[in-house]
Formats: sequence, C-alpha cells, structure tokens
Amino acid sequence: MQPSLGTATGRRRLLVSYAAIAMPMAAMGMPIAVYLPRFYAEVVGLSLATVGMIFTVARLFDVVTDPLMGVAIDRYQSRWGRRKHWVALAIPLLCLAVWKVFLPDVAATPGALYLTFWLLVLYAAYTMLTIAHLSWGTELATGYDARSELYGWREIFTIAGMTLVLALPAALELAGQEAQASKVASMGLFCLVLFPVLVVPLLRYVPDSQEAKQAALPLAAALRLLLGNPLLWRLLAADLLAGLGTAVSGALYIFVAIAYFELPSHASLALLFYFLAGFLAMPLWLRLAYRYGKDVTLKGALGYAAAVNLVLLATATPGSVLGLWGFTIAFGVAFGAAPTLLRSMMADLTDADELKSGQKRAGLYFALLTTTNKLGAALGVGASFTILDWAFGFIPGTANDQGALDGLLLTYALGTAGGLLLAALPLLAYPMTRARHNEIVEALRAREAAAGPG
Repeated sequence: MQPSLGTATGRRRLLVSYAAIAMPMAAMGMPIAVYLPRFYAEVVGLSLATVGMIFTVARLFDVVTDPLMGVAIDRYQSRWGRRKHWVALAIPLLCLAVWKVFLPDVAATPGALYLTFWLLVLYAAYTMLTIAHLSWGTELATGYDARSELYGWREIFTIAGMTLVLALPAALELAGQEAQASKVASMGLFCLVLFPVLVVPLLRYVPDSQEAKQAALPLAAALRLLLGNPLLWRLLAADLLAGLGTAVSGALYIFVAIAYFELPSHASLALLFYFLAGFLAMPLWLRLAYRYGKDVTLKGALGYAAAVNLVLLATATPGSVLGLWGFTIAFGVAFGAAPTLLRSMMADLTDADELKSGQKRAGLYFALLTTTNKLGAALGVGASFTILDWAFGFIPGTANDQGALDGLLLTYALGTAGGLLLAALPLLAYPMTRARHNEIVEALRAREAAAGPG
C-alpha cells in the first residue's frame, strides 16, 4: 500500500492528471439533471411525466448495472493495470451517447424510445468511467486526510467543469440567444472536446497497479461481508438521501428561477455563480475535515444547506433579483462538501473490508455508492416532476396560476431540505474516525510485510 500520493516531485501533476477528467464528467452530468429534462419536455415535446419517468427508469437501470460493473472492474485487469483499460473503453462510448442525447435531430422528433435507449448507453458508459476512476483513487491515496485531498481535487475539477459548461448558456443568454436547443448542443460539444483531451494525461501520468490474482471469495461469504457491514449501509443511506435532495434542487432550480422568481435572464448566470461559490468554498470544507473529521464536517454541511433552503421557503419573492442571487450563492457554498467527503469516507471503508476479506473490492464499494446516488437522483427527479404535474398542475413554459407556482417553490425547498437533513441521520455517532482508520492501515501494512514480496 502506498502511504501517500507519491513523492514531492510530480505530486501536483499526479493530482491534476487524476482529477482533470472529472471536468467533462461533471460538465456532462449537470445538464442531464438541470437542462435535459426541460429540453425534452419543452423543445422535443414529451410530457413532463414521460420525461420524469424516462430519467427515473434510466437511473433505476443502474441499480443493476453498477454493482455488476464494480465486480467486473475489480476482477478483470489488463497488462496496463487494474483501471486504465476500463477508462479507455468508456470514453468513446460516452462520446457517442453524448452526441445522441445532447445533439438530437429535433426535426425528426426523437421520441421516448430514442431518449430511453441513448440515456441507457450514456449511463452505462458513465458508470464504467466513474467506478474505475473513483476506485483508482483508493490506491493512489491511503491516508485519512490524503484521501480527502485527492477527492477534494477531484471535486474542484468537478465544480470547474460545471461552472465552465454553464458559462456557455449564460453567454448565449447575454448575447440574446434563448434557444434551448443551442444551449444544450453547446454543452454537449464542450464535453465532446474535453473527454478525449483530458483522458490522455490520466492514462499517461497516473500509475495503475498490477495485483497478484487472488481466489475470489465464495458468493455467500462475499454477501455476508457486505450485508454485515453496518457502516457501509449507513454511508449508502446518507448518499442516497443526499442525492435525492440534490436532485430535487438540480431538476427544479431553472423552473424556480424562471417561473417563480420571473427572472429568465438571470437563470443560467445565477446557476453559474452557484457552482463558482462551491468552487471557492472547497478549501474551507477540506480544512474543516482535516481539523474536525470527515463525518462531523459532512453533517455540518448538510445542515447548513438544508437551512438555506428553508429560509428560501420563507423569503422568496417574485421579481427579487437579490433574493434569487443571495439564495443561489449561499446554497452553492455547500455544494462540493457532500460528494467529496462521502467518497473519501467510502475509500476508508474499503480498507476495513480488505482487512476482513483479504480482497481489494474498491470497485464494488464505489459501484454501490454510485448506485445509491443515482437512485436518490432518480427518486428526486421522478417524484418532484410527478408531484408538480399531478398535485399542483405545474406546466413548464406556460403561464401557471399562483397555486401551481407555490407548489413549485414548496416542492423545491422542502424536497431539497428534507433530503439533506435526513442524510445526516445515518451519520450520527459515526465510528470511523481518523484514529480508527490509522489502526486499519497499520494492520494492512503489517499483513503485507508478513506476507513478503509477491
């Protein structure tokens, strides 16, 4: 096991080379949550309930594919290492799916089957890339704080990708170009350029391990270890609920800015500053995690973000530029904390699992984490869209009555705050502290030393 991210020479290059691919990954993922549902409802012409159902079904499909992908990534390595070949395979598939989903031939009226099929391809390729990349990080950094640093860098590039891709529709809006098709296409092209460019330093400069083949655990024993790991399930529950709250916010923010606040010209630009606030706040969350621990910092971030949304519910006023911008920036401060710390905490759990099982199963563990996050996102988008459609009669792109608009704000604020507050509950009295993790790492090193080379 490596005790750190490497020597001082090349450390920064390693961090940047590893983390930079997160930029197009995030630049692709953010429009899926924020812009694509609205695009396929308003421009393509699918009903809001149909769009919500398609995105929900596509996410639920990952409940099956993610664990299978995690097991495959853990088990099948190549002469290039354990992760690199999976990344290299995912990139061309991802680029094809981005082209089909972000730049469809609207004149040909792509229907529900078209969107469903290409979303499934996109999610499968994204799953392959995400699990390979995240589990790769557990081998690059093994220390309690080193992992927060590594995944913190990844989150910084994630937020940078979101910020840059949002600058595209914001620039189009400032230029007087309001067409949704142009905005979505510009985002897709941004990803199609960055994916092949940034995968090169990842594959060239980031080392990948070659592990001696180990006998796989019998399925029953492997399942017993998973089912009997209460910390794993607590972390997965927190991730699912945080994903749900975040997904409600992501899916409805543009509707709230345009329909409730009546500020369509501010929507994309304000969202850009949401991510910029998250980018600037990341060093603060990392410092807090170093000082107080990951779980304490995470619970603080979730509570803060929930409180900001509850304040919005009480103070939102149509036409208030200050209200929209103040809320957006205040909420954005907490954006990067949860994904960074949850991933770092999951990496620590893979060490505890390795100590018990004798297997390196980071791929499976991060597959479960991506599954719960996607499941939370699916439930958030599907439930919020269905509630707006069936309970409040909200119709995007049209003049809605006050009851529908109030329902939009209520669904947004309570859905977001509720998910985030509930996410903190499984983390109460969380026992994987820095001291406990150090004990696990020392035990693993001692076992490796006793086993000798090879």
